[in-house]
Amino acid sequence: MKLKNQLIKASVSLIVLAVLLLTVAVSVQAQEDWEEIVAAAKEEGEVTIYSTTSRVYDAAELFEAEYGIKVDAHRLSEVELIERVRAESQTGQQNMDIVIIEDLTTMRELLIRPGHLVNYIPPEAKANIPEKYHEPLVLGYINRIYGYNTEVYYEEPIENIWQFTDPEWAGRFMIRDPQITGEHLNYFSEIVRRSDEMAASYEEFYGEPLEITEDNAGLEFIKRLAENDPVVMDSDTRISEAVGTRGQEDPPIGFTYVYSKHRDIENKNLALDYMRNIEPNLGYYYGLYVQLASEARHPNAAKVLANFLVGPEGFSPWADDIGVYSMNENVEFHPLDKPWGYWEERLWTYDPDFAAQQRAIITDVWQRSIQ
Repeated sequence: MKLKNQLIKASVSLIVLAVLLLTVAVSVQAQEDWEEIVAAAKEEGEVTIYSTTSRVYDAAELFEAEYGIKVDAHRLSEVELIERVRAESQTGQQNMDIVIIEDLTTMRELLIRPGHLVNYIPPEAKANIPEKYHEPLVLGYINRIYGYNTEVYYEEPIENIWQFTDPEWAGRFMIRDPQITGEHLNYFSEIVRRSDEMAASYEEFYGEPLEITEDNAGLEFIKRLAENDPVVMDSDTRISEAVGTRGQEDPPIGFTYVYSKHRDIENKNLALDYMRNIEPNLGYYYGLYVQLASEARHPNAAKVLANFLVGPEGFSPWADDIGVYSMNENVEFHPLDKPWGYWEERLWTYDPDFAAQQRAIITDVWQRSIQ
C-alpha cells in the first residue's frame, strides 16, 4: 500500500510538473517581442527547412525576398523526412530548423513525443487561425478523391467504395502504395473505426448483410481491396495521368489520389473528374503541419518562417492551386475549387490515437492479402 501511494504521488507530481512546464512555455511565447525575434532572425541570416511538399521551394523564394534570410529547403518523402529528423536528433546534430510534415500519427509518435520537434504558434496563427488547428499547427489540409476517365465513362462508374472489392473491378483500379504512404494507412484506420458504417453501407448497396472473415467490417474491406488485384503505384501524378489519359478503351479508376492533380487536366489534355456521389465518402483529407526543431540552430529564423508560411503570402504557393486548404481566415480557397466546408462534410479524416493503435494490424492485413 505504501508503494502504491508513493507511485500515485509520483504520478501526480509528474502531471503537475508537466502542466507547469506547459504554462511556462505558453507564458514565454505570449511575452515574446516579435520585433526582437525578427531582428534576431536576420542576424542568424539563414534557416533550414525539410518538407514533404515541393512547393516549399516557391515559399522559400518569397520568404528570402521578404526578409533577406537565406532558406536551405529540402523536399523529402515522408519516410525520408522522418528518418532524417530522428537520426539528426538522436545524434545531437539537428540540421533542420523547421519542418512541414504529413502523417500526424507517425510524426506524433516518433518525432513530437520523443521531443525532436516542438509546436510553435506564431502571431499570424494566433490572430487568424482558430485554436482547434493549433495543436499541432496546421499549415493546410489536402484532399484525396476517387477519380475516373470521363471520355469512357459518361456517368460515375462506381456508386459505393465496396465495388472496388468486386470481381468486375479486379485489376482495374490504382492505389498509391500504402506501405510508403502513411496517410493511406491512416485512412484505412478510419475505415476500421467506422466499421459499423462500412457494414451498413455494404448492406444498403448490396441488399444483404456483410459476411466477414476478419475482426470487423473495416478490416474485411481492406482485405478484399488488397485481394482484388489493385495496381499499386508510387505516385499520385502517375495515377491521375493513367486514369485520365485519352484514347483508352478500359482506363483504370483512381482509388484516392490528391485532388490537386486535377490542375493538370487542361495542360495535359486529361479526361479526368472525381466521383461526387460515391458512398460512404468522396475520399479523405489529411493535414500538413508546421513544427520547429527542438534544438534548432536558427531558432528565431525558424519562428519567422513559420509565421510567414501560415500567412497569405507564405501560403500562396499552395493557395494558387486547387486541393489544398488553409485554415487561415484571410486565405481564400481557389476560385475553381469548392470551399473547405464542402469537402469537410463529404470526406473522412482519421483519429491519430486510433490510427496509431491500428496501424500494425492494418499493415498485416494488407500485406498478407495483397497479390
